[in-house]
Formats: sequence, structure tokens, C-alpha cells
Amino acid sequence: MSNKINLLQMQHYFEGQVGKIRLISDLALSENDYRSLGTKLKALCFFTGSENDIEDYMLSIIVYSTYTLIYGEEDAKFDAILKLIMSNEQYMERTYLNMFRNSFDEFGINTFGIDAGDLKTTCKMILARHAGVPNYEKNQFFDMMSKFIDYQDVESMYEQVYELHPPRAKKIASILSPDIRNDMILDARMLVKEVYDGRIDRNYLLDKYPKLSISLIDYCLMWNDCNKHMLRFNNNY
Repeated sequence: MSNKINLLQMQHYFEGQVGKIRLISDLALSENDYRSLGTKLKALCFFTGSENDIEDYMLSIIVYSTYTLIYGEEDAKFDAILKLIMSNEQYMERTYLNMFRNSFDEFGINTFGIDAGDLKTTCKMILARHAGVPNYEKNQFFDMMSKFIDYQDVESMYEQVYELHPPRAKKIASILSPDIRNDMILDARMLVKEVYDGRIDRNYLLDKYPKLSISLIDYCLMWNDCNKHMLRFNNNY
């Protein structure tokens, strides 16, 4: 995206993409675009900051918040993210959190049934689920998962895979409850195993793993193809 694109244009772009993605991270927003979006959101809140303005751009706020888990400081706190782009008046917090959570439903974005009981925790976990494994760590993630393809002790696998996650992916996964994290690990292992065994029909994989991001499936196919290419190359020499 060009820096000349304004916030309204970015919002319209995101609205046009939500029907084509599964996770917010499927948008494949670059780090430069993420920072540009953050600057525009902060300017909006500085100059206006009304409740209606915030609601009108809530999808952009969701995108920015999700990508803060991917590109932002590793110790970025959800509260700090919200205070950068929303009014920090304490009495408005629950109103904003409800708007934030409800926007997922309004735009038809999957929340994966996450309900932690506490509204703020629920929002944080939904964001982490949508951040998933950053693109720049996906190959490292698949290399790690390939070592557990035939691992029999599933409970031990969950613990080991979590500990061996690439750094940012591990930080994101730490926000999730163990049951949600374990479901993702199991699905990812099954995906890697199928691709490793030659099931590389993209439509088949998209249908079979509806909870996995489109980008995770696509990167897994590319990772497998690259590994096979390297194997053929090495065998020729």
C-alpha cells in the first residue's frame, strides 16, 4: 500500500478482503503498511477520537492490533495498544471492548468460539488466534513440526512443540489457552504430515482444515516444494 492511501481507503480495502480470508494474518500486511496504518489511526484518535469515529474504523483497529502481535514490540500489551488508538478514559473501556469484539461478528470474521469469561482476555485471545504463526517464522515452524509427524505421545508433543515454537509464534501462542493452542498444534501436525506424504491438493487441504489460515496452508505447500527441490538438487551432486 502506498503512503498516499488514506485511512478510509485502507478501511475499504480491509472490508473488501474479509470475505476472502480466514484469519486477519491472511491479509499479509507488510511491516511498512502496518506502521502506516498505526500512524493514521493515532492521528484519527488525536484529532477526533469520538465514539462514532472509533466504531467506523474498528476493522482497521482489529487489523492493526493483530499485526502488533506480529511486528510490534514483543512485550506489547493489549491495554497499551488500545490506549494508543482509543480514548484512555476508563469508563469507556468496556464500551470499546464490546465494539471491538462485536466487530468480528459484524464482518463475519471467525472468533473460533473463544470466550474466556473476561471480555478483555477474550479479545486478546481472539487476536492471538488471528495472528497465528508470522510468515517470517513459518518455514522454521514447519521444520520443527516435521520432527513430530509420527510422535505417539500426544500430550508430550503439545508441550515440546510449544516450547520449540519460533520466538514470536511462541509469544503469540502464550496468549492462548492450552486447549486452543493444542488444537492448533494437532491440526498443524496433520497438515504437515499430509503434505509431506504427497497430499498437495490445495483445495482439498483448505476444505479439510477450515480452522487453519490460508497462508499457513500455502506456506506449507511452498515449504514442502522447496524441500523436495533441495533434495533433488543434493542428490544430483
